[in-house]
Amino acid sequence: MKCAICKHGETQTGFTTIVLEKNETILVFKQVPAQICDNCGEEYISSQTNKGILEKAKHEVNKGIFLELLNFKPSLANVAYANGIFE
Repeated sequence: MKCAICKHGETQTGFTTIVLEKNETILVFKQVPAQICDNCGEEYISSQTNKGILEKAKHEVNKGIFLELLNFKPSLANVAYANGIFE
């Protein structure tokens, strides 16, 4: 897809890191499937992937975690691929 930010690049399938902060909690999600612009580096994640990250984040915040480094679960990443987001 054409990048919505720079208008010049095309996105390529890859992985990114997402950092979420809420109050005193910091969550770092590694290996999150994304479409990444080959020109400017802008990263796009699917709504399904976003939903999976937010559900996991809510669970971690409720556990009282202050800092957590998580690999995005392959089962959640597969949802994005199964829905044709990253073909």
